[in-house]
Amino acid sequence: MEPHRHPPQHKRHSGPGIASFIISLVSMLAYIVSVGAMGAIFAKGLESDSSWTQSTTTGVTVMTIILIGLFAANIIGIILGIVGTILRNRKKIFAVLGLSLNAVIIFSFGLMFVVLMLRAGR
Repeated sequence: MEPHRHPPQHKRHSGPGIASFIISLVSMLAYIVSVGAMGAIFAKGLESDSSWTQSTTTGVTVMTIILIGLFAANIIGIILGIVGTILRNRKKIFAVLGLSLNAVIIFSFGLMFVVLMLRAGR
């Protein structure tokens, strides 16, 4: 007599994990666009008699606020990734990918900040 087998359960993807993954992808794209915009702002600001104009200062301020917002989104993405990996009976692939990508982005920002601070001290 064969033991009673339960039919395989179909696990759904973790909602927080999907959100974490989407945040990581959108923020990576936004960082690329932001770096390009920041370069254009700096180039425009420096080509006019080598001094900063009011529009350059405003542009840099706006871009800084956007970058801080993206950084906060990555922190939220890490939290959602952790939540997604903890949920039971859910697929974990998007949670792990989102958690990993958001963590790499945060780590890269931290490394870039340290390098810039060390170079500024010279």
